[in-house]
Amino acid sequence: MTSELADVLPNWDIQEHLRELNTIARRISFTLIIVCIFWSLSIDNMMTNWLSVLPLETGPNNENMSIYGPYEWLQLRWAAVILLGLLSLLPLISIQAYLFARPGLYPSERNWLISVLILTTTITPLVIFLIWYQGLTILFELSEASGRPDGVLVRYDASSIFSIGLALSWVLVIWSVTTIFLSLTKIYGMINNGEIRFRKRLLAISTGVIILTLPIEFDGLKIMIAILSAILSDFVSNSMPVRIIT
Repeated sequence: MTSELADVLPNWDIQEHLRELNTIARRISFTLIIVCIFWSLSIDNMMTNWLSVLPLETGPNNENMSIYGPYEWLQLRWAAVILLGLLSLLPLISIQAYLFARPGLYPSERNWLISVLILTTTITPLVIFLIWYQGLTILFELSEASGRPDGVLVRYDASSIFSIGLALSWVLVIWSVTTIFLSLTKIYGMINNGEIRFRKRLLAISTGVIILTLPIEFDGLKIMIAILSAILSDFVSNSMPVRIIT
């Protein structure tokens, strides 16, 4: 928030906003725990069923599908639970963000925020669904069509296959959350010398999280994917028709 606006607003009003924000954060955190517990009860069947629909020659008893590192499967299991929990909470996060920001928005800003929240809440889960059930299936079909060495038995690492879809989904979730935070920061006038005060920090955190969490299957592409995600988040947030007061 700019210094001019901060001087105008009374202290009790700022404290009230902070209390409301704290209440929203606690509500979302508690709901995330409940949702993660729910998904943890069915994640094993979901992972098994997804692997069974892939166009891979795993044999009648899945003898060509192996888990080389059981700890990796356990890690992926909980990563999938957290991912599903965050995806389930995106509508709640969007609604809470809109209700929190709505009183101080102009009509054009309000329409823009609704569009961004719909993008991050509706289109992102849809794209993730298409990646899991269409994109990765096509990818493996192309891989199988390219052929394999004669006389060589092909065995598939279940954890590596699952981590590919999980990583792509995680990038989209991080992009959605980063875009929402950058937009809210700009809405509330956290501007310093014409630039969003926490913009570089938020983009650095987003980029670092993507680089650190992408699995080894994406080695060589981590930096490029992280930078593209940050650029796209920054582009969407900068398109907001908000008045910058300096």
